[in-house]
Amino acid sequence: MGQYESEAQLENKFIKQLENLGYQYVTIKDNNELLAHFRAILNQRNKDNLKGEPLTDLEFQRVYAEIVGPKSHYKISYDLRGSINSPVGKISIIRDNGESLFLNIFDVKNAAANTYEVTNQITMMGRYENRYDVTVLINGMPLLQIELKRRGVEFSQAFNQIIRYRNETFKDSLFRMVQLFVVSNGEDTRYFANGDGNLNSKFMFRWTDKHNKWLNEITEFTDSFFPPERLHSILAKYVIFDESHSRMLVMRPYQIYAVEGIINQVENHPDKNGYIWHTTGSGKTITSFKASQLLKQRNDVDKVIFLIDRNDLDVQTSKNFNSYLGAKNGDLAIDRTDDTKTLVKQLQKTDEKLVITTIQKMNNAVSKDYYKNLLAPYRDKKVIFIEDEAHRSQFGDMRKNVNNWFKNAQHIGFTGTPIFKENIGADGRTTQDLYDQELHHYLIKDAIRDQNVLGFNVQYLQTFDAKDVDEKSQADGNSVDKKEVMEHPDRLEQIAKHIILNHRQYTKNGEFNAILTVPNTRVAIAYYDIFKKLQEQNPEGQKLNIASVFTWAANEQDNESHQGQDDVTSRHGLEHIVKDYNQLYGENFSVEDFKDYFNDISMRMKQHHLKTPEQNIDVLIVVNMFLTGFDSPKLSTLYVDKKLKHHGLIQAYSRTNRIDNLNKPFGNIINYRNLKPETDEAIRLFSDGSREAFLAPSYEEMAENFRQAIEKLHDIINQPKDVDNLYNKGEDYISDFIKAFRDVLRIYNKIRVYDEFAWEEFSLDLTAQQYESFQSKYREAVEYLERESKNNKKISIVDDLDFELALIQQDDIDVSYIMGLIQNIDFMSTVDDIIDHSEKIKQQIEQAAQSQLRTKKELLVKFLEEEVPQFAQQANIDILSEFNQFVQEQKEQQFKKMSQKVDVPVESLKYQLDEYKFRGECDSRSITRELSGLSLIEKNRKKEQIMIFIKEIGDYYKALD
Repeated sequence: MGQYESEAQLENKFIKQLENLGYQYVTIKDNNELLAHFRAILNQRNKDNLKGEPLTDLEFQRVYAEIVGPKSHYKISYDLRGSINSPVGKISIIRDNGESLFLNIFDVKNAAANTYEVTNQITMMGRYENRYDVTVLINGMPLLQIELKRRGVEFSQAFNQIIRYRNETFKDSLFRMVQLFVVSNGEDTRYFANGDGNLNSKFMFRWTDKHNKWLNEITEFTDSFFPPERLHSILAKYVIFDESHSRMLVMRPYQIYAVEGIINQVENHPDKNGYIWHTTGSGKTITSFKASQLLKQRNDVDKVIFLIDRNDLDVQTSKNFNSYLGAKNGDLAIDRTDDTKTLVKQLQKTDEKLVITTIQKMNNAVSKDYYKNLLAPYRDKKVIFIEDEAHRSQFGDMRKNVNNWFKNAQHIGFTGTPIFKENIGADGRTTQDLYDQELHHYLIKDAIRDQNVLGFNVQYLQTFDAKDVDEKSQADGNSVDKKEVMEHPDRLEQIAKHIILNHRQYTKNGEFNAILTVPNTRVAIAYYDIFKKLQEQNPEGQKLNIASVFTWAANEQDNESHQGQDDVTSRHGLEHIVKDYNQLYGENFSVEDFKDYFNDISMRMKQHHLKTPEQNIDVLIVVNMFLTGFDSPKLSTLYVDKKLKHHGLIQAYSRTNRIDNLNKPFGNIINYRNLKPETDEAIRLFSDGSREAFLAPSYEEMAENFRQAIEKLHDIINQPKDVDNLYNKGEDYISDFIKAFRDVLRIYNKIRVYDEFAWEEFSLDLTAQQYESFQSKYREAVEYLERESKNNKKISIVDDLDFELALIQQDDIDVSYIMGLIQNIDFMSTVDDIIDHSEKIKQQIEQAAQSQLRTKKELLVKFLEEEVPQFAQQANIDILSEFNQFVQEQKEQQFKKMSQKVDVPVESLKYQLDEYKFRGECDSRSITRELSGLSLIEKNRKKEQIMIFIKEIGDYYKALD
């Protein structure tokens, strides 16, 4: 059957498989029959409560209003878990006689106590008649909706169809109770949570087995996901209601398996600890929250203590925890003070089994005699510690003190980078030594594969010739201080110039930002001063907002490079950095209120609440801060000028790989030291040696993919102008063009940031000009389909396409931007170096999308190729003046050529240009007078030539005068 299996065949096969799993098939034609069916099951399930008197019409109306009324379908999810105002799995109504009644709608604890059914092709009437493919009913409630497409059909069609159904016919129907959606084309299957707001296709998840193996094919997915006991566990335990955002979430499979591993460890191995190895960025927080919630419900657990390092317990963590657990009006509020007395009071409460605190405060509680006496009742009771970031704060004396006090404690740790023998610290213990055994793992290779995080594009740039250093060592008879070489001002300045020159390319012209990490505070201050000097020396050049943050004592002690007087120097250095920061952003921070300064930097790096893009930080210089625990999708690039290895390297690299949008294809790592051996070792250690999964594809691979995408485009259309003919053929032909060119767009968005990329390499297949023309045709095609969808009553193909217009958003790369890059060239370097920099700038010109810049491309490229290399070894070169002079010379040459061609004086042509610039048109009569004596035909021909020339040269030089 394979690829020829129809949608109907796929649907029937799927329903048969559900029946084999224990689902009962029922025939339900429309919403009225669905309501009647739900009412019948509700009466049957509650016959004892109803005392033999089924619900009247008015009473059922009250039930309906309670579960699908103005409070939205989210309320049913919340009630399924149990709310403050009603028992678990029940709703409350008032009967006609005034009595209050609880009705059981869902048994949360016992999966077998519920009824599981499947139906298909329910017809719902709205703007259009919609027929839903397959619906799973639990106790008569439509809690899962499945949309199927035949094999080979674009997967997004099923997702977009669900969006349309929700908008058109879910409202005011029992389908508002749907908790989860499943979409499949037979070969590829996803699940995701329902919601009142816009659904996001990024939150469609694959289902896997415990070992993270994809179960994509609909048959294997169904066998694992749909057994009633598994489906019940997902709905009863792993659908999460985010109270603060009024949205529903569903956990990913690896999160579910991790929680189940923890529960199993507590239940069956109470004398053993355990740890979860889930890579940075995979959502460990929500997993640990859910584990805490389920553990506190167990009768064999006396207290659950969620233990966090003080540095991680920020305001957002507190809000997320309360929100995920359904806290309202202060319930479960996290105590964020440093008052140990408050913690002890929380521990003494018997009505709340869950406590969230820091390891520092817990250490205080078990170290002081006064508090020990108060905590004596818990010394031998069953206490579960959930410890976030297990690799960081759980290896010292504080952990030992806590262990010595709680004799019957069980510790569950979470880490993205475990400690192995290879990266063991001074403590001498590995993560396994501390936590006994791994309960589940989800490695960075898995997260990249699942597109939960991005891969990395890692570059290694040589900043000095190591051979020269070694030769100098042998000649002098002394070893050269390589630390002195690495921190030499000349080297730092060259790196700063490289960052200024390339930063806009790495960060999509400032849409994203970057961190520069350095070995110590002295180097941080040196870099800051160099950036400041370079930008002050070249005020017309490329402007970057540079900031820095560090603690002036702790970092220096860690690096063993500064003591005594240097502490004062670093403090003073930070003071002048903060002063500049205040001036740049209009703030009033000081070193004394360091926490507020730190938080403001964090906000700007995340680009939260910024009024304008200029309020962003382009490059943040750090020593250790922001290299762990800082999550921001807007951080795309890490400049590295320090030693990194093992878990420290992975943690630092992982700051850049949070998914944002299509303009961020991977995290950029720019190493100014040779960290390739350390990178390869870290990949081996933390990603099971999967180098291919960890790193972005090579340029050669990307280039081949680009050629294949172009070839597929040409199978459909050869030239941009040919797209116009598709409109006469129908929407399907336009759709094929959109899909083909969309693939070209996707790959171009990735390959464009590689240093090796140049359009000339692909010009035989697709020129830069053709690409830009196709972009215009692509946008026109999208607009046409959207317009047709609105104007026509029939369902348009527009619903089945992902247009991804973000891929053709134009970069803000104009003439001023390019001139800024040229000004940043170090003209005291060699001619070869200048040519290399010029080639990079030419690549940016080629890649720019603006028509305004395209018209100037030839002139800019000519200036870079013919003029710029001549400025080598010239100090204080005024590039703007040189360029303006070059422009005038080029313009003069064009005037002279045209003057000779039409036999009209240059001065007359310049007069026409002035008229065109002033009035928007040429002086036609004056041109006629200049051409007197010619035949009418010749006069008209030359007049047309002159008018075209004036318009072209006027538009061409408009932004350059």
